Amino acid sequence: MNVPSSCRFVAALLAGVGIAALGACSANAPEVPDDLVSPDPQPSKKPTGGSRGTSEVKEADASVPDAEVECKTVAPNNRCGLVPQCGCNNNETCDVTNETTGATSCVTAGGAALGRPCVQTGDCLAGLTCEYGACRPYCATPRTKCNVGGTDLCVETLGDDGKPITNKNFCTLKCDPRMPAAVCGTNSCHWLEDYYKPESVSDCNRPGTKLPYSDVCAGDADCQPGFACIKHPDYGFECERWCRIGVAGDCPTTPAGLKCNDVFGTLAPVINGVKEGLCQ
Repeated sequence: MNVPSSCRFVAALLAGVGIAALGACSANAPEVPDDLVSPDPQPSKKPTGGSRGTSEVKEADASVPDAEVECKTVAPNNRCGLVPQCGCNNNETCDVTNETTGATSCVTAGGAALGRPCVQTGDCLAGLTCEYGACRPYCATPRTKCNVGGTDLCVETLGDDGKPITNKNFCTLKCDPRMPAAVCGTNSCHWLEDYYKPESVSDCNRPGTKLPYSDVCAGDADCQPGFACIKHPDYGFECERWCRIGVAGDCPTTPAGLKCNDVFGTLAPVINGVKEGLCQ
């Protein structure tokens, strides 16, 4: 692949905006010793690509089971319940803490709200888990729609072997890849146009560090917030800025001649009725 002969740098815009908090539930459940629990695992890897995002994020509703309904715990150790959250204290999250067995345990919660950056589940509000650097709820059935405001598709977490991790299903987050800070904070908003096909979804993910229009990238995870890794017909793989098609001023003046192109066609994100592309 070819690399531009001259550096064409564009700084990514970052801003932080608070997002409505998501509360968690608790219910009484018998304490079951868990000798399967391992330390909080690091988020597993996933390829990057695209989803139909939205700049509007509704307040997330916690899954609160009726006090008279028995807590539905999950195997193999049945320590607590993931969907809805139950079996832990009010300031705790039922989390999958053993990626080999899918065993759960109660993790003390933090203060990061839905979509906000995190390193581990303990950084997030009660009821939310940390996946791909963002706080989000668990969900029950992969490839179905989540019912929590601000989320979209329930997807599986893949292990290093490429197979789904038992019990570790989470909701993708609705965000605008052009303006990720509104939902994702300092993280990026990736557009997964065909990774979860036939669905196209957006999702918050950790930011990259590659310089736009200069460094070679291997995927969206390499790019700074507000940029996507795409193969340019002349320059090869590079991080290019998201923009609104037909809206003046979205593309920078340097390098010269950039304009917003329809890169994704029918799989492009449409935010508030406006189709998005990349500055090329």
